[in-house]
Amino acid sequence: MLRPRVWHMLALGPVVGILSGTLSYWLQYWIDPTIVTRPIGQYGWVVLYNVLAWTSWLLFIPLIWRLASAVRIRRERFVRPTVFHLAASLVLAALVCVISGFEQYGVMAASGITMAAGQPLSPAFNLKRVFLFTFEWKVLLYWGVVGVHHAIYYAHALGDRELREARLEARLVEARLDALQRQLHPHFVFNTLHAIAGVMHRDPDAAESMLVRLGDLLRAVFRSHSQQEVSLGREIELTQQYLDIQRMRFGAGLRVELDVPGHLRDTSVPVLVLQPLVENAIKHGFAGRTDGGTIHVSARQVADRVEVTVGDSGRGVSADAIERARDGVGLSNTRSRLEHLYPGRHALTVAAPASGGFAVTISVPATAVAPQEDLAEVLDISA
Repeated sequence: MLRPRVWHMLALGPVVGILSGTLSYWLQYWIDPTIVTRPIGQYGWVVLYNVLAWTSWLLFIPLIWRLASAVRIRRERFVRPTVFHLAASLVLAALVCVISGFEQYGVMAASGITMAAGQPLSPAFNLKRVFLFTFEWKVLLYWGVVGVHHAIYYAHALGDRELREARLEARLVEARLDALQRQLHPHFVFNTLHAIAGVMHRDPDAAESMLVRLGDLLRAVFRSHSQQEVSLGREIELTQQYLDIQRMRFGAGLRVELDVPGHLRDTSVPVLVLQPLVENAIKHGFAGRTDGGTIHVSARQVADRVEVTVGDSGRGVSADAIERARDGVGLSNTRSRLEHLYPGRHALTVAAPASGGFAVTISVPATAVAPQEDLAEVLDISA
């Protein structure tokens, strides 16, 4: 927090004194033009006194600042700090008045003034005049410094608290997203292992190859674990690795159609957002079929959003089944991740097209992946 220093005040005092003295000089001249012919109204003496008075006063500001910092007025501790500062303001105001009174007496005596307010000029008489005319505003200046200190302190404290809360909220969101990803990973691993078990007895070589590819896919998944978003192009490549495993189960009967414009492949999407949708399409759309089917992945930009749709050519579902599908693990995790990553700026819709099958569409802001986030090693599975 900003803290005034003594050398700051030494530099500021003459500047404020010259400005104040010049203003006082012109005000006196405006009230009584003849005053400039007398020593008390001459510009040099007026400015000299103001420089001395303001510099001596400003030199107390660092002390007042320290007192305000050491004895801070709080809502839960109000009375004692207030009484302390009230006493301190009276003592310091009196001390500054004494210093200012002697400074004024010295300047007036040096200028040749012997009478003031119809009485002989003396240190005691001048001190009374200074106390009478300046004591109250010196008390107010003390409280002004205390008020500025408290305003800056509590503004910093509020900003720090908001920053801590924002960081805490960000860590909470990251923790929730991490938990969702940890829930999602075992889900698709178990489903994939179940698929491998289904072909193990009739085609051991295919099962072995599927296990190897699963290991490669898991390596890529775990390397992407520290990321929440990747480019759509990277996400499609991860999804195709998963589809390679499923092709060994369905053979050439599992077909994939991609309709993703090149300019959208750099768009940011949640990592592993397509895999559970494709998994659902295979599990529910092609269950009990050995001839496979077609998975259709498309993307398009609508205003400031990008919409990605995963559909299948399966047997389709009823309206009741659509409602049940909304609560499945894959769609529930996807919906939760979208809510955490893009609160109020996302959408997830499910539909059963008239042509058959099932389709899920997600809509997210159309933003490009930052270079540091689109890590090439996410898909480097050769290591």
